[in-house]
Amino acid sequence: MAKATQQVFAEDMSEEKVDFCLEIATDAFNQASFQGKVYSYVANFIRAALEKQYGKGWNVVVGKSFGAFVTYEIKTYFYGSVVPGVCVLIWRCEGEPPECDRDG
Repeated sequence: MAKATQQVFAEDMSEEKVDFCLEIATDAFNQASFQGKVYSYVANFIRAALEKQYGKGWNVVVGKSFGAFVTYEIKTYFYGSVVPGVCVLIWRCEGEPPECDRDG
């Protein structure tokens, strides 16, 4: 069950993974060890936990104002918030990036 400050804006993943993302993001913001670069620390904390639990290839963006357009593996996308006004975007994308069309 989500807490009052936890919000899920969009997701394409199992309920188990959504709950894990909310839990680990909340834990990350509750850490007292970050010094100055809060969002970078939180993103790294979340990414490390996801990679430990579900393997490599996770990407995390944390912040108050950002735009994003991502390609992700099916059932590995999460966009939500655990702190009012701060969003967390999580997705997994493994493999080689597509080749760039440098002729056009």
